[in-house]
Amino acid sequence: MSSRPPSFLIAAVSAVLFPLLPLACGDSAPDSGQVPPGATTTGGGGNGGAGGIPSTGGAAPGNGGAGGVADPDPPDDILCPTTFTFRPPPGATEVLVPGEWNGFDLSSAPEMIETSTPGELAATLALPPGLHAYKLAYRSGGELVWALDPAAARRKYVGGVENSAVKVPDCRLPVLSVASSQATRITPGQGSFEAHLVYLDGIEGAGPDTSAFEATLQDQDGATRPLTDQELSVDPSGDVQIALEGLADGKHRVTVRAATRNGRAGEPLRLVFWVEAEPFSWEDALIYMVVTDRYRDGDPDLNAPPTPGADPRGDWAGGDLEGLRQGIEDGTLDALGVRAIWLTPFQENPAGAYLAGDGVHQVTGYHGYWPIKAREVDPRLGGAAALRALVAEAHRHGIRVLQDFVVNHVHEEHEYVASHPEWFRTGCVCGTDGCDWTSHALDCMFAGYLPDVDHTVPEANAAFVEDAMYWLDEFDLDGLRVDAVKHVEEIATRNLAAEVRETFEPAGTRYFLMGETAMGWNDCADPCNDENYGTIAKYIGPFGLDGQFDFVLYHGVSYRTFAWGDRGMLHAAYWTEHGQRRWPEGAIMTPYLGSHDTPRFATLADYLGNSPSRGRDVPGRQWTDVAEAPESPEVYARVRLATAWLLGLPGAPLLYYGDEYGEWGGADPNNRSLWRSEEELTADERETLDYVRSLGAARRRIPALRRGAYVNLAATEDTLVFGRRLDPGRSAVVALTRAGEAQEIEVEVAAALGLPSGTALTDALGGGSAAVSAAGTLSLRVPPGGALILAP
Repeated sequence: MSSRPPSFLIAAVSAVLFPLLPLACGDSAPDSGQVPPGATTTGGGGNGGAGGIPSTGGAAPGNGGAGGVADPDPPDDILCPTTFTFRPPPGATEVLVPGEWNGFDLSSAPEMIETSTPGELAATLALPPGLHAYKLAYRSGGELVWALDPAAARRKYVGGVENSAVKVPDCRLPVLSVASSQATRITPGQGSFEAHLVYLDGIEGAGPDTSAFEATLQDQDGATRPLTDQELSVDPSGDVQIALEGLADGKHRVTVRAATRNGRAGEPLRLVFWVEAEPFSWEDALIYMVVTDRYRDGDPDLNAPPTPGADPRGDWAGGDLEGLRQGIEDGTLDALGVRAIWLTPFQENPAGAYLAGDGVHQVTGYHGYWPIKAREVDPRLGGAAALRALVAEAHRHGIRVLQDFVVNHVHEEHEYVASHPEWFRTGCVCGTDGCDWTSHALDCMFAGYLPDVDHTVPEANAAFVEDAMYWLDEFDLDGLRVDAVKHVEEIATRNLAAEVRETFEPAGTRYFLMGETAMGWNDCADPCNDENYGTIAKYIGPFGLDGQFDFVLYHGVSYRTFAWGDRGMLHAAYWTEHGQRRWPEGAIMTPYLGSHDTPRFATLADYLGNSPSRGRDVPGRQWTDVAEAPESPEVYARVRLATAWLLGLPGAPLLYYGDEYGEWGGADPNNRSLWRSEEELTADERETLDYVRSLGAARRRIPALRRGAYVNLAATEDTLVFGRRLDPGRSAVVALTRAGEAQEIEVEVAAALGLPSGTALTDALGGGSAAVSAAGTLSLRVPPGGALILAP
């Protein structure tokens, strides 16, 4: 969809919108799985072919509120010009655009015609504001093809069939677009921001009312004020200039609304930017995952009494948002090099206890994944005020905050279940007879009390998109961790991503969307892992997520090489490099050693000690086969070595709370014990904490560790050396060994990493320095069971 045309076009639009060269009688009918019910076609039998067509066009998104409607109740007679463009495949003829507007009837669908751009077709329709489903239909080789528009960001189901979708804004409203924007940090605590915005009038042609334009600034503390006349200027044409000075370090947001002389106010344009020493990329992030209830007890007055019937290990433990805020304020997370926090869901959860997966124990919603309210912070975590304070504190420290957003299910007590039962699927429980996790991935319930969200219902999908936008907007969050991605239709992530990009990113600040698509636990090589890579990767891209958790690397390398030791460093080198080639270009993946869904890494590494079943607690035994604290210092050495590998990898690695000191525990709920302060740690745990702090500081200080390309340099069964290639002379080298004695190794770095002869490199972990030889090599001495991180 193009930018809105001049207002004079509307007068003539009915005469030019619907040129049509109908398909001849006897055309093949499309595959029924790709055509919405009620679509009118001629003939019978035929092929499909949705998606996969190269295109630079499509229906471009407009502005407006979340969920597809700019005006929640626009007049029925409002029609807005909407232009579709498409580059058809070779041999395609008679390209039509059928959609909801004509019941997908080919006989009345407009035909796309050539534009001035070679190879491009276009059609313009007059559509009311809202989200409209459509497909592209064309003839290829004598057969009729119905296809999804490969350039459309959004999707919509009609009658259970997936379609492309265009979001049409209310064209009566004025629009501001960003011509330029730039944030600059002159000195610490002294930032500036400039922006030039271009005004586009509403279709009624009333012109701008420059005196009614509104603009506010929200600062790094969350406080909001209007812009002054010196900071905001609007010229007679409606174009806007913004110039701000004296800004503190942290996150800021300017919100601007245009207005017309006939009283129309435009949708808010949000200009989000950061004032910081180095422009941030999500490749820079070390993500710290917090189960909020199991972190610090910052406000004991919030603590709930024991829940009747609940096993204490699965009940509320007293951690809260204030406790996490304190951990940011006192520098605990800064010392680890943390740049982002992933918070488990903080929406209100039910009060009672419910049956766990073993069918015996009862547990509560302390973890947050059983929401009963769409837009309320659980009071047991501190409520809305505590969340605002936490986010503001994080932003003052340059730390981003990610909300864990549940799109697959809600709890049976959720307000939507009562008001909109048609939005949910109930019945089949995942993992029970006849309801396996794969074939019923989209429709099974995680538990009998967790109704499954049906995103094929447009109103349900729109509601969850709108809720996500509310949380991001209201609490100034920085992105989302999307839960259980493979258990929802792809529309859930596509429509969410489209709304986030359009609403929060006009000034260029990226909001991170990371997904969880649990795969990769099969111990096999290609093509088995090809399927794992493909399933995870399909949700990533321009119309989807920024990245996902690297489940393949976790199950292939993380615990096998570094905890159990049944796979060597050669195995780690191969699968790490192989994965770099398998993810979509630009993907920011999240490698990890552990999470709230896995046994603690230290327990997995304690395979000769107190780890039951080598740390692999299985459902039904997780409540009885409980790990104990490791007795051998070797376990903590494995934790340190694995973390050195992890923090040297590309992407945005994850550090699960407590893993920084080697917290132990088997499967859930044993992996969710309370975080412990430094004063409570053993000598081995304190040594591990100090080491991980050094690793985090190195990653934050050395750009190549964050943004450099991964390059394998050398590997044996016990030793691995890899590089992170950045600009010439700025690359880094990571060397690891699990051998019991020092390893001498020489690697070529001049050609591989762009480190010229004579370049001096220093070990960030205190192991001395080395220099590139005249031959372009680097001689390393890796300490027993240890690591080096060398950089200029």
